[in-house]
Amino acid sequence: MTRQFDIAVVGLGPAGRTLAHRLSLSGLAVLGVDPHPHRVWPQTLGGWTRQLPPWLAEWVVALTIERPHLRAADEYVIDDQYAVLDNARLQQITPLTEVTVEEQMLDDDGVAALRDSARVVIDSRGARPAGYPGDVPHQTAHGILVPAEMAAPVLGGANAVLMDWRPFDGAERWNATPPTFLYAIPMPDGRVLLEETCLAGHPAPDQRELRRRLLVRLAGAGVAAEDIADLEVERVSIPLVRRGPRITGVWRFGAAGAQNNPFSGYTVFASLKAVDEWVQRVANNDTPRTHEPPFIRRRALHGVLNLSPDDTFALFDAFGRLPTAQQQAVLDADTSTGRLVAAMTKQFMLMPTKPSIGLAQATLRPGRRHPGGP
Repeated sequence: MTRQFDIAVVGLGPAGRTLAHRLSLSGLAVLGVDPHPHRVWPQTLGGWTRQLPPWLAEWVVALTIERPHLRAADEYVIDDQYAVLDNARLQQITPLTEVTVEEQMLDDDGVAALRDSARVVIDSRGARPAGYPGDVPHQTAHGILVPAEMAAPVLGGANAVLMDWRPFDGAERWNATPPTFLYAIPMPDGRVLLEETCLAGHPAPDQRELRRRLLVRLAGAGVAAEDIADLEVERVSIPLVRRGPRITGVWRFGAAGAQNNPFSGYTVFASLKAVDEWVQRVANNDTPRTHEPPFIRRRALHGVLNLSPDDTFALFDAFGRLPTAQQQAVLDADTSTGRLVAAMTKQFMLMPTKPSIGLAQATLRPGRRHPGGP
């Protein structure tokens, strides 16, 4: 059988588009399939500068933030550099001029059928392709873009807050399940994104509940609901395990694959970092090392889902006290199993006795098996 393409990439979001572009530069015949291949992505693309590949032009980085804060029982500084990308510029440096683009949405059968047209088929549709409404854990968030002066009392002198795990209602202990945290990050246009985020929930709070919590939290900082009623909103909903059955002979990349870190959420930076290794392996007809998060991360997700709200608070307070290298090991999707286990063990040891026992019980507790997930 004669195949028309070397590679087919299904899904041209940030991960898929970048992969398709870099594959085409290597001289391969690439097919890209997406229902809206030229739409500028609306979501905020943030992550750690050290994860960005060498080929990424500096002008794609719209903003860098030195040493963002984390808040739990105390205030901690993360000794790392956080960055926000310019989405339009990322698209500019990953043109699809050498990629054959088809504007359509494919279900799993359509993806599988591409094996007749391409030597390698890569599914980059994200963790929630159409057609699978199954019940899986989600990361959800509801954010409001506010003027910098309005965000000042929320930031409280910090340049950015990666996570504020203190209860949204000012209580001493969490009473809501699952708990949420505030993500407060400056944007390139001078505004600040204030986002109430559920790291992992099954079920996760919906947009209405997240907005309610965010408004309560902001009111506690002196920001009135009527002052932000008409401001721009950002909504996030990311499944943390892959929906639907695996497709035989199809590789997965991005939020659908090993670049998804169930413990800290998905970031496109992990995909950008992995792109060139995938290009090399595909060009050499080698199978990528893995298509999905390793077992240890899937168990970590299981543990987080089963933790009590106050034990979750203790877990991230312990994270704030980890050495920088071990914080990075927990956050990075490509951390080796040995380094990850060492970092998580240290985090476990930094927790008070009762929450650490709760974490061990939550991680070892049997749970529901999700379609395509742990």
